[in-house]
Amino acid sequence: MLKRLFFLSIVAFCFACKSVNQINKYNNSITIDKHSVSDLKKDVDFTYTLLKDGHPGLYWYISKQKLDYKFDSLKKSIVEPLTSVEFYKKLTPVVAAIKCGHTSVKFPSIEYKADELKDLKKKTFPIHQFSYTISDDKLFVLESKSENKLVKPGTEIVAIDGIKTQSILNDFNQLISSDGYNTTHNSKTVERNFAQYFKIYYQTKDSVNFKFRTEKDSIGETYVTTLKKKQADTSKNPIKIKQTKNPKYVGQFKDGKAQMDFRFLDEKRDFAYLKIQSFSIIGADYGQFYKQLFDSIAKVGTKNLVIDLRGNGGGSLEHSRNLFSYLTDKDFVYLQKSLTNGQYDYRKYGNKWQKFMYFINGHNDRDYVREDKNGNRYSFMKGINALPPNPKNFKGKVFVLIDGYTFSAASLLSANLKGIDRATFIGEETGGGFNQCVAGHLPVVKLNNSKLAIRFGLYKMSPNAKSDVVGRGIFPDVEITSSLTDKITGCDREIDWILNNGNG
Repeated sequence: MLKRLFFLSIVAFCFACKSVNQINKYNNSITIDKHSVSDLKKDVDFTYTLLKDGHPGLYWYISKQKLDYKFDSLKKSIVEPLTSVEFYKKLTPVVAAIKCGHTSVKFPSIEYKADELKDLKKKTFPIHQFSYTISDDKLFVLESKSENKLVKPGTEIVAIDGIKTQSILNDFNQLISSDGYNTTHNSKTVERNFAQYFKIYYQTKDSVNFKFRTEKDSIGETYVTTLKKKQADTSKNPIKIKQTKNPKYVGQFKDGKAQMDFRFLDEKRDFAYLKIQSFSIIGADYGQFYKQLFDSIAKVGTKNLVIDLRGNGGGSLEHSRNLFSYLTDKDFVYLQKSLTNGQYDYRKYGNKWQKFMYFINGHNDRDYVREDKNGNRYSFMKGINALPPNPKNFKGKVFVLIDGYTFSAASLLSANLKGIDRATFIGEETGGGFNQCVAGHLPVVKLNNSKLAIRFGLYKMSPNAKSDVVGRGIFPDVEITSSLTDKITGCDREIDWILNNGNG
């Protein structure tokens, strides 16, 4: 056993070591080098073959005929060599046409030498000094860490480096897909990933020109330059220092905010508030977190529980399912059978490391696939058979806050709660589908020539509930959309509604 571990560590070290020349060659291949027409067409064919072999819901929301046409048209449109970025702009909208939120094209990361990486960690580039929000199809600054005070929260950005933001948003929206025909997911995803998309399209710069609309409705212009991290950190709210005193089981903090939070919203403790930013938070102990919060609720006799799933993009099925067990007093089935094509094979599609691990372990995903009496292939997952409720389950009222970024495991939780009429849903339609999504295991397969990668799920994940509305998410019982002013001032109208109407 020790010999095997030693051998694996040596192999891993060899995989990780790259010379400066290799790094430069790789970076050039994804930034400035142009790939031949024939190589790019091979990547297109490989992408479609991969998806047909592995994606269990390829034609849920688009016919085979239409998707065939899109891939054929893409190949015909490639008439000259392209860089990886140029190819990314062509391939991504075709993959997004599948309308599967778990299926996407990934752009490869630039590799850095050790000293370059160390230097980068000390910098905050201009486009990363702000968080963004979209309102009425316009781009606004939500929060700022910049020393440039001309671009402050609430400022509308009309152009970046001479490119109109409307054009930028149109480009970015083509990169994204929700589950089915949902319309709330795209803007939320662009808000979260605006800086990353901008980096892919326009690359990182030390100085960026922003044109913005002033308070007097005229157009202002300013340059935002790179900050040293030490400077950027001095602008942080000193209150955030106290967050180290939070219980360890809440896991990591992001932008100074706990990713899991529990508190009471009123002095009488009639309303408990549970915030879960993700079901896959690094370092979080979900079991301990759930136990302590439901013990606290039971101890004070809280009547109402608010579960905030806004911005929760999903994560672990286990943590989603275990939370559900606290919200029902009956045995429950959480998932339908996780159907799969069963054709994805590491020996064919895996990278060098995955193929090596297959050689060591002798198995991959196909070995976990079963077949029922009707010939359907599926993978066993806990929750497809009946499970008992948690003995300390909550019996009061439940309110669930949702928005366009409520996705995947968070949507599964929402759909199951909706299916048993257990909660009142407030906010916006979820970005994740009600009836199904494709997840379970999500391989990332690199294209040989362009170095782009395709990420998709291998299993159909369906809650034990069904909506008659095809291709949409969980709809709120009370629809509330935050205005720009609400976002800037921190006004939470969903919470306000619950406190004013929850006891009714």
